[in-house]
Order: sequence, then C-alpha cells, then structure tokens
Amino acid sequence: MAKFQLNPEETLIGSGMMSIYLKQGLSKKPFQGNIYITNQRACFKISMMPGALDMDLPLEDIRGFSVSGVAIFTQVTIHSRTGENYSFTGFPAKKLQGWLMQLGVQKL
Repeated sequence: MAKFQLNPEETLIGSGMMSIYLKQGLSKKPFQGNIYITNQRACFKISMMPGALDMDLPLEDIRGFSVSGVAIFTQVTIHSRTGENYSFTGFPAKKLQGWLMQLGVQKL
C-alpha cells in the first residue's frame, strides 16, 4: 500500500485507523482505513481499495463536525460546505475531535 503523501508545506497533525460509513444500497456500511488530519486537509483512505484517497477535504471546505453515539461507539461526522457528510468510528474518535478543534474546525 502506498504511503500517505503530504503536500509541500503540509504538516501531519494526527492519523489513525478508523471506519468510514458509506452508503451501500439502502443502508450505510463501515469500511476500515486510515484517517489523516493535516494543517491543510482531512483525508481518508480505505485499506482494501488501491488508488486515490476516498476523502480529501481541504480545511476551508469543512463546515464543522458533530459527535454522536452509535451503540457503544463514538461517531464523529465531518460536514463539508457542499453538504457531504463523512461519518467515522474507531479508537481515535476522541483524538479526531481534538485534532479538528486544534485546527479551528467548529463543533456543530
């Protein structure tokens, strides 16, 4: 698997293994991968799918994030300014919230 590539002048704030929930038919299903939060963008790459990033969202395109509970898990949803929502669960959910707040992303 290719290593995550930083852009020039980009610094990694945090990363970790998480699951993203994507629509499959009438429901949403989890796909494991890695989230990367940098000083310029939020990215996610599904582990089993080669190729481009599955989410590559510049910070200026992030409207904010929300937090909810799914069963016993914390779910963090990143909301884009265009209305797209990216929902994540996993061990670093609390860290993800901190990384986003550190960058000035508003909690909705």
